[in-house]
Amino acid sequence: MTQLLILVEGDSEELFVKNILSPHLARFGVYAVATGVVSKRLASGKKLTGGNRWPNVQKSLQPLLANSGAWVTTLLDLYGLPEDFPGVVGLATISVNARDRAEYVQNQLSVALGNPQRFIPFLALHEFEAWYFAGPDQVAGFYGEPSVVDLMKQACRAFGGPENINHGKETHPSKRLEGYGIGFRKTSGVTILKEIGLGSIRAACPHFNTWLSQLEKLAN
Repeated sequence: MTQLLILVEGDSEELFVKNILSPHLARFGVYAVATGVVSKRLASGKKLTGGNRWPNVQKSLQPLLANSGAWVTTLLDLYGLPEDFPGVVGLATISVNARDRAEYVQNQLSVALGNPQRFIPFLALHEFEAWYFAGPDQVAGFYGEPSVVDLMKQACRAFGGPENINHGKETHPSKRLEGYGIGFRKTSGVTILKEIGLGSIRAACPHFNTWLSQLEKLAN
């Protein structure tokens, strides 16, 4: 079985890998394990994880890439990346097309690491929580708030799909979900993604679909 190490940004992404992505990839002969970005090491030796600061991402990737027998990928958000992250400053000169921008930063991430073999850089467009917008009915059902269906569909229509939703600090996907007044919590919400299903998410999110398709083929 092919080993896949996934560097994730936060707890919700780690739960997604453990409960949804890993069981799916196992059917393709790919054994996926999530590990968080190490943000701090305590004197006791305990590691604190989370975040997307470039020095931390870089240091966290190094031991994963040193495993010559494993593939490595990332699950980080394009939204909110700090300016010192590879490629972020150059985004001002890139196409307004969201996917082009994500792919540019992904390529720059690989370059910054020396273009390592067996590395698949991935950034969620524009953030992990956009995938919830692939299943408004499931979100509404989970929280018992039917009115949220129209709100989520309106956002998708306005931006041209879940992955294109990113309109500022108060209106990016997770902020919208929190603003709907349904009691959305990032980590508990992963249960909803399981109900939505990877099939619906990849149908509504082509950038995610490309990544998942790559991972499914690793055992070949």
